[in-house]
Amino acid sequence: MNSRERVLAALDLNEPDRVPFMDFFDSVVKHKIMGTAEIDEVEFAKKIGMDAIYFVDYATPLFCKSHYGNEDRAKAYGLTGETEFIGEGLIRTEKDLDKIVLPDPHDERFYDPAKRFMEKYHNSDLAIYAGLRPFGMFNTIYSMPMMDFAVALGENIQLINTMMDIFIEWNLVVLDKLQKLGLDFIVTYNDMAYKEGPLVSPQVLREVFLPKMKIVADAIKLPWAFHSDGNLTIVMEDLLTLGMNCVNPFEPPVMDLKVAKEKWGDRICLWGNIDLVQTLPYGTVEEVEAEVKQRIREAGPGGGYICATANSVTGWCKIENIFAMTNAVKKFGAYPLDVI
Repeated sequence: MNSRERVLAALDLNEPDRVPFMDFFDSVVKHKIMGTAEIDEVEFAKKIGMDAIYFVDYATPLFCKSHYGNEDRAKAYGLTGETEFIGEGLIRTEKDLDKIVLPDPHDERFYDPAKRFMEKYHNSDLAIYAGLRPFGMFNTIYSMPMMDFAVALGENIQLINTMMDIFIEWNLVVLDKLQKLGLDFIVTYNDMAYKEGPLVSPQVLREVFLPKMKIVADAIKLPWAFHSDGNLTIVMEDLLTLGMNCVNPFEPPVMDLKVAKEKWGDRICLWGNIDLVQTLPYGTVEEVEAEVKQRIREAGPGGGYICATANSVTGWCKIENIFAMTNAVKKFGAYPLDVI
């Protein structure tokens, strides 16, 4: 199998020739590994051992203060402006809705970056995907101050509904345009949980957000993955009604990959779970290899597992540990698995 076939097989819950590896990489990591500011995505993927490449130009903006460029905090992580830091939302009442200004989704020029990306890389044997924030929930929550959002849930649900509708209407057009460009799959970013559990109660999710999210889910015709950090356990069955093919990243220790495989592995591909708190930043190469082997043992049997970190490959990960992770996937991930 080539990389594209390998990824699509896993997303379809089939056994590929080996467990795929694909992940989100901070630009600073790409620059360190490649030794240049100009990154060819295919060259980088081949060097790191990745089976897919992506672009994220179409993630709906968040309307909040200090979203980008907190250089002091970024430097503390060694990223020099690389990381986004989400500040207080700008939307408090209906009077603030005019602050939500989105690019014209009907303007064909808006899709030129995606078209150029596809023209450059479509002949590679890698899977290609786009990252979006299409459901409106993420954008609505983080575009409001948290207290105002909580109050609106009880006293002004129409404001939340209106914001959701604005974001969803825009994303439906973007989705339609992007899905005609030859992408292999879509990833949706929906950070909606802390380590303790979701940002909203299961009841609020079901009554306020899921019906509108379902409108977007029904418009996704390609295979797609649902991304959210944190502990989704209590709402996973609700989320699965959206019909995604895959969930990412199963953040440890709050999301146990073995349990996830037992509960949901017959319905979704499991993507992620390699520890970013200890193993990749501070662990040894041997510890990284052991963890990858364990994850493959837990989630690899029968297919439907894609190895990756528990969020993304960040600037605080050791470079040698990044390569240890991808090398371990090749070492232990070939089917039939010998790590069971």
